[in-house]
Amino acid sequence: MEKKEIESDKKDSNCLEHKTIFSKEKINLGRQSEVDYLKALGIFLMVSTHVYDNYSKGYPHKIIYFLAFILGAAGFMLLMGLSTQYSRSHTPKKYIIRGFGLMTIGQLLNLLRDTLPNLIAWWATGNQVFISRAMLVLQADILSFAGIAFIFFGILKIMKLSNGLILIISFIMNILAYPLYKIMKPPKSFLQSQLLGYIVLTDAEAFFPFCSYFIFVVFGYWLGDIYKHIADKDKLSTRILIFCIPIVTIYYIFRSHSNFPYLPKYFSDEHYSLCPGPDAAITCMTNMIALAFFHKLDVILKGTPEFIIHAGKNLTQYYIISYLFIVPMEVFMIATNGERYPKEMKLPTVYAIMILVLCRIIIDINDKYIHFTITTLKNPMQNIVFVLVWIFTIISVIYIYPKVEVYATFWNNYLRPLE
Repeated sequence: MEKKEIESDKKDSNCLEHKTIFSKEKINLGRQSEVDYLKALGIFLMVSTHVYDNYSKGYPHKIIYFLAFILGAAGFMLLMGLSTQYSRSHTPKKYIIRGFGLMTIGQLLNLLRDTLPNLIAWWATGNQVFISRAMLVLQADILSFAGIAFIFFGILKIMKLSNGLILIISFIMNILAYPLYKIMKPPKSFLQSQLLGYIVLTDAEAFFPFCSYFIFVVFGYWLGDIYKHIADKDKLSTRILIFCIPIVTIYYIFRSHSNFPYLPKYFSDEHYSLCPGPDAAITCMTNMIALAFFHKLDVILKGTPEFIIHAGKNLTQYYIISYLFIVPMEVFMIATNGERYPKEMKLPTVYAIMILVLCRIIIDINDKYIHFTITTLKNPMQNIVFVLVWIFTIISVIYIYPKVEVYATFWNNYLRPLE
């Protein structure tokens, strides 16, 4: 009898373990396929919206803009925090070093994407718009935000704050960002306003201010810690889809058709740059829905397609390389033809797909034959490159700033007419 009871208890225990969604142990380790799917979708949305912004609108642009609005940049930042949980090192020093590296890479992108092409166009044409856009050498872009976020996160970890407390701090920062933006008078100096824009929203190029978006990195990091304990991802995904889809659907319908007090107008530039309080919470929930959906899709497909895995592994490279095909080309066309895109260019979405294919080819060639990335350079070469990037940044600001009359920002559509 005792043996039968023991065996029965073991069966019950195994049954309970099977039904349990979460485990006390860290068992969900390794590559997470749904994360790669969401990164791949984000890359497509990112490249497509950048092409639309810099050239013309294509047929599916409203759908792509909406998906980019509810998933886009916030999703990138959430996944960045989540993926950090699966990295090899979690020391505060590593976070700070990684943050400075991301800021430097972002600064190099600013120089190559905005400053150099616009300076060349200004020297060639004398058009004041180009020198104004060359001042985008300073801007609160995704990579600069990511750098600041990791540096600050490393500092908080040095202070030995728990993940829960850091999440609360990030939520308070996000909540206060909107009233601070409304109350605060921007500095008279554009340079001061731009530097302040890295932290809070100002009248400068502050598309991704730190206080507004830090919550997504921290939420992703907090979620990543929970992710490791998932024992039944299929059941969890089902519950997320059943519970969250009605909530976000109702919220988006009411939020987009009504003016909520103490919240910026939906789909406005203010909203995108601030994403305050309940909007941030719904955005996090929307990304969780996307992760759950992609898990289900991966199960149906019985394996992750290779191009999805490739996109997941090389998200930052896609971001940087794609931008180098978009903005400099637009500057060249305006400088030579006086228009943003040739009239024959009716399918910007096709151009976006072409850019993605080119990015894939360039990344593969580099991986197979060249093996060059700034972050993997050995010292002292890496330090030399980093220092040169910041020296050229300072020189560019000193040269450009006194020559600018009106500064190009997203508030004035970078001084170009909408097509």
